[in-house]
Amino acid sequence: MKNWHENGLTIGVCYYPEHWPKDIWENDLDRMLDMGIHFVRIAEFAWTIMEPEENKFDFTLFDEFMLLCEKKGMKVILGTPTATPPAWLTYKYPEVLNRDIKGTLYYHGHRRHYNMNTEIYMKLSKRIVEKMAEHYKDSPVVIGWQLDNEFNCTITSYHSEADNTAFIQYCKDKFTTLDNFNQCMGNVFWSQTYTDWDQIHIPRNVARDSFNPHMVLEHKKFISHTVIKYAKMQSDVLRGIIPDSQFITTNGIFRNLDYVELTDKALDFMTYDSYPNFAFDMYPQYKRAKTLHDRDWSRNLSRVRGIKGSFGIMEQQAGGGGWNTGSEAPMPKPGQLRLWTYQSVAHGADFISYFRWRTSPVGTEIYWEGLNDQSNMHNRKIEEAMNVAKEFKSLYDIAGAEFVAEVAYLTDYINEYDQDIDVIKNKYQTESDDSWFLASQLSHTPMDYVYMDNRIKAEDLEKYSLLIYSHPVILTENTRDTLTEYVRNGGTLVIGARAGFKDIYGRSPMTPVPGLLKDIAGAVSIEHTLIGPMDEPVTATWDDEQIEMPAYNEVLEPISIETKILAEYDNSYYKSMPAVTEHKEGKGRVITVGGAFSTQMAEKILEYTNNFIPYEELITLPDDCELVVRRKEDTFYFIILNYSKDEQTILLNDECTDMINNHTVQGMISLEGYGVMVLKIE
Repeated sequence: MKNWHENGLTIGVCYYPEHWPKDIWENDLDRMLDMGIHFVRIAEFAWTIMEPEENKFDFTLFDEFMLLCEKKGMKVILGTPTATPPAWLTYKYPEVLNRDIKGTLYYHGHRRHYNMNTEIYMKLSKRIVEKMAEHYKDSPVVIGWQLDNEFNCTITSYHSEADNTAFIQYCKDKFTTLDNFNQCMGNVFWSQTYTDWDQIHIPRNVARDSFNPHMVLEHKKFISHTVIKYAKMQSDVLRGIIPDSQFITTNGIFRNLDYVELTDKALDFMTYDSYPNFAFDMYPQYKRAKTLHDRDWSRNLSRVRGIKGSFGIMEQQAGGGGWNTGSEAPMPKPGQLRLWTYQSVAHGADFISYFRWRTSPVGTEIYWEGLNDQSNMHNRKIEEAMNVAKEFKSLYDIAGAEFVAEVAYLTDYINEYDQDIDVIKNKYQTESDDSWFLASQLSHTPMDYVYMDNRIKAEDLEKYSLLIYSHPVILTENTRDTLTEYVRNGGTLVIGARAGFKDIYGRSPMTPVPGLLKDIAGAVSIEHTLIGPMDEPVTATWDDEQIEMPAYNEVLEPISIETKILAEYDNSYYKSMPAVTEHKEGKGRVITVGGAFSTQMAEKILEYTNNFIPYEELITLPDDCELVVRRKEDTFYFIILNYSKDEQTILLNDECTDMINNHTVQGMISLEGYGVMVLKIE
């Protein structure tokens, strides 16, 4: 069961038996099974029910429900309930409560309001996990476990006294001496030098909300360290009790957490919570001009795939999203529930669990719609999910198929943490992230995402002909060595502005950008500037084409006779100076762009490196359709997703098998609005 894909594509649903009268459980399970739902996730918020008083355990409610599941043939994923500590716990042990950066307590009444560094919370969390594992280890319906629920959702930072004490110890262990700590944290600046370990404090309220950025960066690493330690504690408890056939996972992707390390130390695989309709929400981060609305969730799914490859969806959007206190996502249009399900499958998910079976009748999430709404009447969403389950029977072989891409977008957690801190970097990094995603999508160029860390070796990257590491502002020698080997073995690496500007603590060493990569880049930055709101737009000419150079500009200077200037600036005070260079290194090359990447620049690089529209001889697609390619042995699966409400026309030059409808297709084909097509090519 560690590799879910052995069971084919599978559908489940999140269910809360504690929310509903027992006399409707059986009818709910019967309806699920009739729809093709094979498992339910339960219990992740039910600590109070299982332990109503300290050290008094009662599993009766879930025993009754799981016996009914056994009778009906429904499988179960159990969630450890540590995301919602009981009131008796937080009132008896108030030290477990988390605080915000200003020191204000998060009181009982929501979720994720605890801290993970209090000894008593670790002890009580460990005990409830042990009790659950012992109680359900032999249950024939349990197939896996979800640790907690959405680590770092809602609350992404920790500022309690217990966290501060743990942070000081973390710093002692890591830096050994105060002199070393002060040096690494740049504490000579503004007389921030510490003379006693007890003077150190995690980021807190200071003038203009501008705490030492190096300590803020270290605090983010500490947050990840804390969560991973806590998750590993739970995982170790489970692994010591449950059978090997049951998997361990957790769900969601949130800030300040290294999911590669988390998966490596505590999980069998990751699961993601996919809510594409947030693209139509009130939240401003989903309204950036360059995003592709719900299609942008393909980027999120690709990032999850980049963690370990195989993954699942623990929560797939089934209705409108919303708390009563925020979030205003509309109901999926007819066809979108199916579209988004296939979006997840296309990008590597081997199982789909819809959130939720029925909308909650109480609490903060009464607007977070499930497959059923409060009326519990049969509806079009139920029909849509039922049809998906039927279609999955003909798509059995896709489970476990690898994602196919010649192009990979590199990222890493320390640079993501730094982007949260550095407002300048955030401007050009966001511009480049959006541009590369948009360019790959509109050119139908499948693009993988790879998290760079010490575990990634050059041979792991050699399946890609093109790597984009847009702004690795923080670079390590290990990453430098890995990329150098990749390039010298024949790969093409693309980097942008400010690469190598900082070290692992966020300090800026006295060396020209791109720092550790300057030798293989064959060029350095001799001038740089942010593009301000009053500045004229800057362009550069490459092969007689004027290309936008947004957000941030660097003037490049070749430092090798093997370096060629590909583009020069057209305007501003650095007109006619190098904007893009190419340097041959071994069998490969490095392309350096002296700025953030516009969509136009990304498309130009794809074209220049022969990665633009790679499947045009086989298929022609309109912009509103996404193409995803998966492969198992010698069989290719082309998954086409239409994000428009309007019918789209596709041209297939070769004969393919339409797997959903089980017939061969070729020539001009119409795909309905929000439609999906899965083609098999052998």
